[in-house]
Parts: sequence; C-alpha cells; structure tokens
Amino acid sequence: MFWKRFLSGAVILVLTLLFGWLGGPFLALALGVLSSAAFLEYTKASKVRQEGHRVNGIEVIGVITISLYYLMLLLFEIIQYFPQGMVEWLFKSNGFFTNYTIVFLCIFMLGVISILCAYIFCYPKFHVNQVAGGIFALVYTSLMMSFIYYTREAEHGRFLVWMIFITSWVSDTSAYFVGSLMGKHKMTPNLSPKKSWEGAVGGILGSGIASALYGLFYVKHFDLSLGIIGVFAFIGCLGAFISMCGDLVASAVKRNNNVKDFGNVIPGHGGVLDRFDSVLFTAPTVYFMITLFMVNR
Repeated sequence: MFWKRFLSGAVILVLTLLFGWLGGPFLALALGVLSSAAFLEYTKASKVRQEGHRVNGIEVIGVITISLYYLMLLLFEIIQYFPQGMVEWLFKSNGFFTNYTIVFLCIFMLGVISILCAYIFCYPKFHVNQVAGGIFALVYTSLMMSFIYYTREAEHGRFLVWMIFITSWVSDTSAYFVGSLMGKHKMTPNLSPKKSWEGAVGGILGSGIASALYGLFYVKHFDLSLGIIGVFAFIGCLGAFISMCGDLVASAVKRNNNVKDFGNVIPGHGGVLDRFDSVLFTAPTVYFMITLFMVNR
C-alpha cells in the first residue's frame, strides 16, 4: 500500500510539474479533464446521482458547462489567430467587465439555470438536494480549480503557480508529522479525529517557512526587494490554514454521505478530489493574494 501510494504521488508530482511549467492550452486542457472528473466524483458521492443509476441530466449539464468554461480558456490561448474585429469585441470594456468576462459569467449562469430548469421540467425526478449539490459541485470543482490556470498565466506565473502546491501539500505533510509527534488537542474530533491543533500550527509554520525559502529564490531570480519574502511567508501561512479548511470540507462531505473516498482513479490516494481537495481552496486564495500584493511590484 505504501509503495502504491508513493508511486502514485510521484506520478502526480511529475505531471503537476510538467503541466504547471507548460501552462497555456496544455494546463487548461488538463484542468478541464480534472474538473470534469472531480465534478462526477462529487455528484456520485453526494448522491446527486442515485446509487446504481447512470449519469443523469444534472451531471450532463455540469460536464457541458465545465467543458465550455475551459474551452473559453483555450480560446484565450489562440485568440491572436482570430479576426482583429472579434478580438477587439471580446476585450472591449462593457461596464464592470470586458465582453470576454461576460461570456465566462454567462456560461456559468446558463449552467446553473439549466440545472434549475431540469429540476422543474423533470419534476419530481430530482430532489432539491440533488439540484443544490449539482450547483455546488459546479462551483467547487471547476471554478475554484481554474484559479490554478489564472495564477499560472499571471505575471511571473510560471514561478508563482507553485505557491498553490507549496501551501497545500507542504502544510499537509508538516501537519501530519507534527501532529503524529506532538498532537494532543483535537481540532475537529467529530469530523477528523486524527487532526490536532498542534498539527495545524506545524502545518502553518511549515508552509510559512517553505514559502519564505521559495520567496528568497524568487527574489534572487528576479532581483527584487527582500521585503517580498514576507509576502510569500504570509501567503504560505494563510494558504496553509485555508488548505486545512479545504481538506475538512471534503471530509465533512464524505462523512455526511458515508463514503471513504470520492473515487479510486489514483491508486493509494482515492479520487481526484481526495488528492486535490485542499488545492481547490488554496488556488483562489493564492491567486488573490498574489494579485493584490505582488503583481506589478
């Protein structure tokens, strides 16, 4: 079991490094596949799809919405090959947003409205809990996942995107070791009995230190002010706490639905959501912190 988990983790790490470094359409396509898989894992685990049943209308609408959403990201990568007039229209300011952003919002809103329409026109086939679960899954597994792409495509994103995984995976590892050695005070005994406050502090400190060290590399590479290292450390600590919340949310969903794992696509780890549950929370957190405090500095 250990070696199966270790080898699976090594493959995930290599693929993460590969697609994170390539970025662009390669990353958008990979995230689209991961988001669709995670969406179906969540809908199955949370009983949006009844046990023993085939993929239902809510799931079909969700996968189509996710596909269109990531298709827009792929469109952004090849926009230079489109007619100039179309490019100008897409990026024309229209109130608070550009037309390109409005299309993004439209895709999501149409997805939500379509799920609600399936609810009323197929009534009583779907229960309101299935509808709410489908809409939540749409935001949880696709919109939050896409912030990995947004971070990668930001200024210096090829280097900054790794903060998402440092704050998530380093904090998880640090929390595990510190919790195993020193954990006495349970963090959420009814939800995850093995997690302790000592482990949480260890995870936050471990992530903060790792992020600061990465910040030192970043500063040296781009010849920037040493003060940015403090921003890296802050993002690392905040991201670690948010990462733990993401992990606990996934645990709560599984406990509510009496499932051990979301899937079995990754040997030794479970499903896509089991491996990326914390990343879903750290991705938007890191993106907004970088955008607010680091871009154009």
